[in-house]
Amino acid sequence: MNDALDHVDHFVEEYAARGIALAATLGVPDTADPLDLPALGAALEDGRKAPDRSEGLVILAHNFLTDRHGLAHRLDDMAARYRQGGLATLQFDFSGLGESDDDVITLAGEVEDIQAVSGWLADRGFTRQAIHANGLGATAALLARPAQVRTVVAVGPVVGPQSILWENVFSSAQLDELDRHGLTRLPDDNPNSRRWDVLSKETLADVSLQSPDKTMADLLWPILVLHGALTDEFPDTAEAAAEGFPLLRDGSRLQQVRADDARAAQAEVARLAIEWITRRLR
Repeated sequence: MNDALDHVDHFVEEYAARGIALAATLGVPDTADPLDLPALGAALEDGRKAPDRSEGLVILAHNFLTDRHGLAHRLDDMAARYRQGGLATLQFDFSGLGESDDDVITLAGEVEDIQAVSGWLADRGFTRQAIHANGLGATAALLARPAQVRTVVAVGPVVGPQSILWENVFSSAQLDELDRHGLTRLPDDNPNSRRWDVLSKETLADVSLQSPDKTMADLLWPILVLHGALTDEFPDTAEAAAEGFPLLRDGSRLQQVRADDARAAQAEVARLAIEWITRRLR
C-alpha cells in the first residue's frame, strides 16, 4: 500500500504503568489535521487538554512472538489500508518484543500494554478507538477492554484451551530451564534488533488455558471475529470461538475467511475489518 500521503511517526514512549517503554508507529490519513506529537506532549505537561481529533483511530496489536509490523509486514499493509479509509492507526510492539523494552512476555503484561496505549492516545485527542488484533494479541484486546474502545476485530483470537505439545516448540534444555527457573528464552526471528524473547511458565498457561467465559463474556460492544486468515493461527481457535459465540454481545459476527492464498486472505480481512470499524467509529 502507498503511504506517500500519510503522516507517520515512529517513536518510543513510556506507556505502561510498570515503566516499560513501548515502540510504536502512529499514522494519520492525508485528510486529517496535522499531528504534532512534541507540541501535544508539551501542552499536556502544562496541564492543557488536547483537542479531540475528528478521525477515529485503530490500534493494531500483533500476534504471539511477532512485532508491530506483523508477519511479512501484514500489519503495516493493514494499517495503510485503514489510513486510506480515513482512519488513524497506531501499531506498537508489546513489551519484551520488537523494539520495546525488555520484559517477560505474559498475557497480563500485554493487557496492561493495550490499556496504557489506549489511555495515551485518548490524552492526545484520539477518543474514538477500535482495535484490530491478531492471535494472542486479540486475546489481550478482549481482556483489556479500554474505555475509549468501541469495537474489536479479532483475527484468529485464542479464546479457549489449546492442545499444544510444548516439547515440539522448546528443546529439552529449554523445558528443563522452565522447570527449574520458571523462565527460558527463544531466539527472536523477526526483522528487528531483538535477539531473544523471554517466556515463563505463565506464558505457556496464557496460550494453553484460556476460556470463552473469560475472554468472550461481558464485553461492552459487538465484535467481529475472523478465522482462517492467519498463516500462524493456533490450531483450536475456530472451535473455541464458535463455542463461545453465544456469550458475545448482540450484533457480533463470527466469520471464516476463505481465500486461495495469504494475499487474498489479507485483502478479504481488510475489506471486512474496515467496513466493520468504520461503521462503529462514526
